[in-house]
Amino acid sequence: MSSGITLVFLGALWINDALMMAARLAHLQGAAIVSLLYDLTPVMEEGHTAAVNRLFERYLNLALQCADRVPAISQSSRRDFEEYARSRGLMAPEGSATGLPCGLSPHGRDLTTMPWPRDYALFVGTVEARKDHIIALRAWQQLIEKFGAGSVPDLVCIGRLGWHASEFLREYVTTGGLDGKVSLLSSSVSDEELARFYDHAEFTVYPSRYEGWGLPVSESLAFGKVPVAARNSSIPEAGGDLAVYFETGDPNSLAEAIEVNVLDQDRRRELEERIRTTSLDSVTWEDVAEQMAVEIDRAQWRSPVFPTLELGREFVLSVGQPPPDEGYADQYLNHLTHEGLTPMLRQPRDGQEIESIDAAVIGTFGSPQTWGYEIRPGAFAEFRFSRPCDGPLVLLISTRSMPGRVSIEASGPGGPVFEEVYLGSVVTLPVGDGKAGEAAQVRLSVTDASDSIEGFLGIRSFVVLREEDASARIVALESAAEALRQELDFITGTRSWKLTEPLRKWKGRGT
Repeated sequence: MSSGITLVFLGALWINDALMMAARLAHLQGAAIVSLLYDLTPVMEEGHTAAVNRLFERYLNLALQCADRVPAISQSSRRDFEEYARSRGLMAPEGSATGLPCGLSPHGRDLTTMPWPRDYALFVGTVEARKDHIIALRAWQQLIEKFGAGSVPDLVCIGRLGWHASEFLREYVTTGGLDGKVSLLSSSVSDEELARFYDHAEFTVYPSRYEGWGLPVSESLAFGKVPVAARNSSIPEAGGDLAVYFETGDPNSLAEAIEVNVLDQDRRRELEERIRTTSLDSVTWEDVAEQMAVEIDRAQWRSPVFPTLELGREFVLSVGQPPPDEGYADQYLNHLTHEGLTPMLRQPRDGQEIESIDAAVIGTFGSPQTWGYEIRPGAFAEFRFSRPCDGPLVLLISTRSMPGRVSIEASGPGGPVFEEVYLGSVVTLPVGDGKAGEAAQVRLSVTDASDSIEGFLGIRSFVVLREEDASARIVALESAAEALRQELDFITGTRSWKLTEPLRKWKGRGT
C-alpha cells in the first residue's frame, strides 16, 4: 500500500550509506522515490577507489530495485543507466533528461580586469585522470614545436587536485609546465575570477573522457568563447553544433582541431560570431524544476521485489578487504584461512554480494560498520527474500563477539521468538514452511541491551538453510560458541562487571 509520500533526491545520494539505507526503508514503508542521476563515472571510468566503487554500486542497485523514476541530467547518462540495467538483465525505471543549467555566465559581473598577463586558452576542470589534462599538455607541446612558443597562447588550467593525476603532474613538473606555457591554478578561484578568465580567454579546451553533462563547455559558450572538446558521452549535448570536437584521448587530434579552428584568427572570429548570433536553447533552473515536477507526478510506488537468496550461501554484511599480494605469503595465507572466509560456514567471500544484501536486509541500523550492522534497543533489521525451495527453513545470523548479552524478539512466518543472546553466538530464527518463490519476512528487534558493554547487538552475516540441513550445523556452531559463553559468563560474573552495570544501562538508554 502506497503511503502517498514521494521522496525526491536531487543530490549525490550515493555518497552516504546511511542515506541510501534510509531510502530503502522508506520505500519498503510505501514512499515513492525519484532520484536525479548525474553520471555513471565510477562505472564508465576505471581508477576509482574500492570504497567509491562499492558506494556507487549500492546506489545503482538502489535505483534499479527501489526508485520509481530516475531522471538524468543528460540523454547520455540515461542511456548509460539503461545499458547498466540491461547488463544485469533488468529494466531501468523510466525517467527523462533534464539538461543542466549553465553554472556561470557573464551577466551582472565586472569583467574589465585582465586575469592573465598574456594571451591564453582556458581549461576548467578537476585535475584527475578522467579530465585528461595529459592530452592537453601533449597537444600544447606539439603546437609549440610546430609554431614556436610565441605563436601559441598559454594554457591556463583551473581546478582543484583530484585523484589519479600523477602522470600529468609528473610531466607538468618535469617540463616546468612546458617552460611556463602551461600553468595550473589548483587553489580556490572565486566565481568572479573564473568569470574573468572565461571572458578574456582566446578559446577553451575540454578533453574529458566522460561527463554527465560538461559544464565548462556550456560556460564557454555563455561567454561567447569557442570550446574545443572531446566528442564523447554528454559533451555534444552541452556543446551542440557550436563547439569544435576532436577524437577522445588523441593529442594529435586536439592539436589539429586547435590549429585549424582557433589559432586561425579568421576562422575563430567566424565561430565566435556564430555563437553570438545563434539562439542558444539554454536550460534554466526553472526548466529543471518543471521537469522534476513532472517526474514527481509520474512516480508511482512499485512493490518491493524480494531477492532470491542462494540456499546455504552465507552473506557477510561487512565490507570485504581485497586480498593482499601473493608475494606476502603470511598475509595471503591469513586471508585465505581467515579474512577471506565467512564467519559461520567458512565459505570464500563473494565480492558481488552487495546487490543481494541491500535488497534482503532493511532496517534502522544506520551506516554499516567495518564488521557489519548494529541494532540498538528499539531498532530492527528485517530480512526479506523469496524462498529458495519448498519446505521449512531457518535463518542463521552471526553476531559480533563482545562481552555481554542482549534480549531480542523476532517475528516472521516461523512464529515469534523471545530470547537472550550471548554476543558472539549465532541467532537461529525459524522461517516456517512454504513453497519456493513465496515471500518470507523475518524481523529481528533488540528489546534490551543494558547488559552488553557496547549497548547494541552487532550482526555480521546471515544464511538461509533447510530446517533439517541446519540441525547438524547448528549443533556444531553451538558447541563452538559454548567456550565463548563460558568465558563471557566469567567476565560478567566479575566484580568489575557488576560495578559498571549502572554505566552500561545509562549508555544503553542514552543511545
